[in-house]
Amino acid sequence: MAGAGEDLRSIGTNIDGSIAIDAYSWKSAGNKNVAIKWVSGTHSAYTEYDRVNNHGLRLDNDNKGTTKYSGSSTSNYVQKVTACWDIAGNVDDCGPDDRPGDGR
Repeated sequence: MAGAGEDLRSIGTNIDGSIAIDAYSWKSAGNKNVAIKWVSGTHSAYTEYDRVNNHGLRLDNDNKGTTKYSGSSTSNYVQKVTACWDIAGNVDDCGPDDRPGDGR
């Protein structure tokens, strides 16, 4: 099977429940890349993600209101995404992991 076989998405929300950070890899694109969108908030965003052959990768987005994309690979597709805030001098805050088959 090519790709993870499903959409992968991890979000971090503001207190009011609106999306602040959004990490995703879409099945329709073969899970070939990952994106991290920084929607709002004072801390920059990043995604921790795994590919079939590489684990513990990180993609930073330091520009609020933008989306940053990783390189593409259909054979080394994305298997896990986690959206996080980069909180200098403190423990980073992350949304839940999303992996294939986890029911999310």
